[in-house]
Amino acid sequence: MTVTNWTTTVIDGKDFLVIDVAKFRVPLEWDPSSNMFIAVAAPDGGIGNFPALVKGDDGATPALDTAINFTPMAYNDASPEFASWTETAPNVYKLNLGLKSGAPGANGSMVLTPTDYGTPVAGRLLRVKPDLTGFEYVAPKTGNRYLPALVASVPTGNPAYTVCAVPIDAKPFDYYPRCEGQTVVTGTGSDVRVDLFARLSTTGVINGETAGPVVARAFGQIGANTSGIATVLSGARPAGIAASYGKVLAGNTAVVYLRTERQAGANTYSTDDDTTLFEVWTDPVE
Repeated sequence: MTVTNWTTTVIDGKDFLVIDVAKFRVPLEWDPSSNMFIAVAAPDGGIGNFPALVKGDDGATPALDTAINFTPMAYNDASPEFASWTETAPNVYKLNLGLKSGAPGANGSMVLTPTDYGTPVAGRLLRVKPDLTGFEYVAPKTGNRYLPALVASVPTGNPAYTVCAVPIDAKPFDYYPRCEGQTVVTGTGSDVRVDLFARLSTTGVINGETAGPVVARAFGQIGANTSGIATVLSGARPAGIAASYGKVLAGNTAVVYLRTERQAGANTYSTDDDTTLFEVWTDPVE
């Protein structure tokens, strides 16, 4: 058991408590309400053997809230950065942290320039060349819908008639026209059959309106069609036909004509613009 000697002494007229083991001198004239006092250590002493400094029991381990109360700050914010702890529950602490973002970096320079791959054209895209040796500019292959400005009614007495025309501007890619449409064909008698055709006129096609490639067709009914059944186009090409059939090449304008053409019979027919619909889509070729 360690025995500590507590004695008193007077130094410069003031009373001190002397702790021999720790070589401390504590003034006796101090105000306990101040919660502090001054201890004087002798030159050859220290606190190593001070009996009052005894290891106590372990305290409770604090818990940390892993969700940080973070405050982002602009890089040029005049306020200082900060970090502090808040006790959110008994012995549970949460970090309050405020950090500034980094200052903006210097503007970089563009590594890729449009002229690196040929003459730039607005709206063109870069793609890998077919031979995989580099890049090239290509036009985006996006289709569009085209409608006729005017649809005519077919008067009786005509074995064939152009109902409407749909002009298409030149595209920077090859495409097939895809047609959708219908009309009601009414015969003047029972001895008639009329088909509905969509014919293509473009560069290299002679007499496209009346003899151009058929890009859509509907096979009509035999008879007067007094019930008013519509004749509906189908855009499928005949089996075994060449891929070039009905294709519009890049850079060429085109016109697609919707026509009624009598296929059999001695009677004629008529159609009405109110029951006729027609539109053309451009389907790009890969």
